[in-house]
Amino acid sequence: MTDLPYRKGTILIPSGPCKHLHIICNDPVFYPNNGKECVLAVNISSINLGVPHEEECLLSVGDHPFIKHPSFVMYSRADIFGAVAIARSIDDGTFAPHDPASEELLSRVLAGFEVSDRVKYKVLRFYERYCRSPE
Repeated sequence: MTDLPYRKGTILIPSGPCKHLHIICNDPVFYPNNGKECVLAVNISSINLGVPHEEECLLSVGDHPFIKHPSFVMYSRADIFGAVAIARSIDDGTFAPHDPASEELLSRVLAGFEVSDRVKYKVLRFYERYCRSPE
């Protein structure tokens, strides 16, 4: 089986007619609410003119090799995933691994959790407990 997802790892997950880049925000941790090793992942989507988008973390071409258009982090779709389920989905071809995110890109993504009002409550609590840098 594929190795478990890791902090700064990226995967392509089918969403609608195409696959969207997702950035993994932490190494797998035991998450008591789910009773298994879990990670937080955020969806990256292209900005389309005239279509509202979240502004907390905007991405440019070159921020990651997959990004070919101005894009944004969709904090409203950030979610907690089982690490083994991600590895299985990579093994069966449903998800595809991609190049890791840079530390700078991940730092920008994580900073958006601090200001977004679109993050689901359980996702925000997971972020605060397992992804936020110790102060």
